[in-house]
Amino acid sequence: MKNVLEYLENVKTNNLVIDKNGSISYQKLLENSKKIGSGLGKFVKNNDPVPVYMEKGIKALEVFMGALYAGGFYSLLNVGLPKMRLEQIIGVLDVDYIITDNEHLEAAEEFFSDKKIILYEDLIKEEIDEELLSNIRRKKVDLDPVYANFTSGSTGVPKGVIVGNRSIIDFVDNFVDTFGIDSTDVIANQAPFDFDVSVKDIYSSLKCGATLQIIPKSMFSFPTRLLDYL
Repeated sequence: MKNVLEYLENVKTNNLVIDKNGSISYQKLLENSKKIGSGLGKFVKNNDPVPVYMEKGIKALEVFMGALYAGGFYSLLNVGLPKMRLEQIIGVLDVDYIITDNEHLEAAEEFFSDKKIILYEDLIKEEIDEELLSNIRRKKVDLDPVYANFTSGSTGVPKGVIVGNRSIIDFVDNFVDTFGIDSTDVIANQAPFDFDVSVKDIYSSLKCGATLQIIPKSMFSFPTRLLDYL
């Protein structure tokens, strides 16, 4: 195994990914990711960054996987960050496009006025181009990047930390075995998608076909509500 997309492609269970807006099967997640990948694959070059300005949730996951199908790597732009911080991150990524959804379109147009805004709602309407996706996959190696997260460290200047397929696969395979995670588990995702801890949640669920429950951010302001939710 050399690509994390194989986790998604190999899921055999009927379990779901669930967020505050609804749920989706892994089979539908795969289908939607391929649609998005087919759209992005028309212009994303091999190992290009794909900035994603969206809330964490099912749609963001679809775009993440779609970016990988397109041959690029994803980087979540947290919608709670101030404009200056977002501009710094985009400056490091050095791309001329942003992926967002209708919910965040107005803010994206304000914060990234010099970038091409590409909507999730348009990408999800694309036809799956299996030939394109196959040609892209043939170029990939296990050291290619999967995502870039940003940390300001001690200087206040964003630094992108890139993590590749092999690093995730080696870690997740051992993590799942160590903790005995399988398809009967329900994994609660608390960590933001721009924080490395979320990798345990996302990719352990994909590897095992476990149910992934993305906990709404609002729950963490009300501990009693969170406990009831859990």
